[in-house]
Amino acid sequence: MSSVLKEKSKQKTPASFPVRRMDYEFQDMPKYWCDNEPSLTHYFTGLSTLFPEGESYFVRSVRALRSQIKNNESLDRDIGAFIGQEAMHSKEHHAFHQSAQQYGLNPESLEKMTGIILKAIERTFPKKWNLLVTVGLEHYTAVLVVEMMKNVNELMTDNTIRNLWLWHSVEETEHKAVAYDMYEYLYGKGLAAYIPRVAIFSLSLVLITSFSNIYQVVLMSRDKQLLNLKSWARFAGFSIQAYRKLVPQFFSYYRFDFHPNDTDETDIVAQTKIKIGLADAKNQLPI
Repeated sequence: MSSVLKEKSKQKTPASFPVRRMDYEFQDMPKYWCDNEPSLTHYFTGLSTLFPEGESYFVRSVRALRSQIKNNESLDRDIGAFIGQEAMHSKEHHAFHQSAQQYGLNPESLEKMTGIILKAIERTFPKKWNLLVTVGLEHYTAVLVVEMMKNVNELMTDNTIRNLWLWHSVEETEHKAVAYDMYEYLYGKGLAAYIPRVAIFSLSLVLITSFSNIYQVVLMSRDKQLLNLKSWARFAGFSIQAYRKLVPQFFSYYRFDFHPNDTDETDIVAQTKIKIGLADAKNQLPI
């Protein structure tokens, strides 16, 4: 095969997952769309406010080092698709937050606070550590979304919001290994790569847990539900049950031989795609 044909063949190599264009409309969403009560609704809204700025940060962290993996074509293509998916997640969650303004919750202010914090981290950390924040939080998210697809989505009474979370969950499982593979390609698998990987994950775990709960409290306060003890009790029961399953999966990241693809979500992803009518061919964007 001539060099020209080889180059054309390389250019046509697809990423291992698609980038989909989504345009959800949230105007008619109810105030309490998760289990018809405030604490769960505000917990997931608070978690959602981390996504627009958080995923923009993820994109910047991989772009900062992307030039160093250009000779790995398949990984480079997957990084391009990762960037496309994350940009779409930011867009759709931001649209959701804008619609929540109708209830006086102002989640956009929490987005802005997240952006301020992440930009400070980005300026302080070297590129390697910024990538590691992304690697660790991609694992954290990949664990959460499996529970979302299996159980949590059943609590969501608004179909549009449920579909937002389920579409996001599908795509998190599709690209869950991209940032990790990039880190491993650049820095290897040895002890010198392992120690910063788990150290930065420990910090990231504290930060995301703290801010998601702080944001929930802020939203409960804005909604004048801070003293709703019945709702807090409902959330406590939900959290205990969920984290009993989630914590061991979070901590699998500390294994020396950990890889995101150690778990296989093929079946639940296929079921979820059917549940939300996700047709890749109709919504796929060029990469």
